[in-house]
Amino acid sequence: MSDLDDLLGDEPPRRRRGRPTKAEAEARLQQQMGTDLPHYTEFRRPVGVTFLANICGKQPKQIQKRLEKCPVDSWQAHGRGQVPYYDFLTAMAYLIPPQGSIEDWLAQQNQASLPPIVSKAYWEMTNARIRALTSAGQLWHDEDVLMTFARVSLLIRQESKMWIEDMPGRQNLNDEQYNFLVDRVNDMNAQIREKLEKFPREHQTNAHSREIEKELEGTDARPTVSDE
Repeated sequence: MSDLDDLLGDEPPRRRRGRPTKAEAEARLQQQMGTDLPHYTEFRRPVGVTFLANICGKQPKQIQKRLEKCPVDSWQAHGRGQVPYYDFLTAMAYLIPPQGSIEDWLAQQNQASLPPIVSKAYWEMTNARIRALTSAGQLWHDEDVLMTFARVSLLIRQESKMWIEDMPGRQNLNDEQYNFLVDRVNDMNAQIREKLEKFPREHQTNAHSREIEKELEGTDARPTVSDE
């Protein structure tokens, strides 16, 4: 820009070096918000490292490092060389760390997608856990069993209270007979409730299984070289 242009103001002012000011950052943000978002088909075609770096907010060198083992979809000419292009979804699987536990991830995989050594170790440990729980009599979760018993107890209590009211000849009962039947039904429900609350404390059926589970969790079930 010449001195004359500077005085006349015919040219827009050049951006100063260094970090942008707050006003410049807001203006750039407004400009980006006004730009149309890319169509979904842009993510269906092979993409390059620069595209992925912009998506993830990382430097291209960081993206290249993470994609070292990612399969290349195609190569395209760039300058005097060739640059790799990747399938977007495949590349993102290498760039974004998986969420959830390893058990959740394994549950979503099939045997063909797992490395043989991982598949073998996982199923060996799973089978060992099943055998241990079967030996301990823990084929069901205690919480689920107790919840089922509680629902059955509630059903018995509700239905048994209607026995007397629905009994044929109810109107012929005197007060003594009626009160006797009511007391017996209440006693039966009280005994059922007491047993359901008392038995789990007296018979800790889950203690042995929990001990086995802890032992299994601390066991390295990965096959050794001799197992191959």
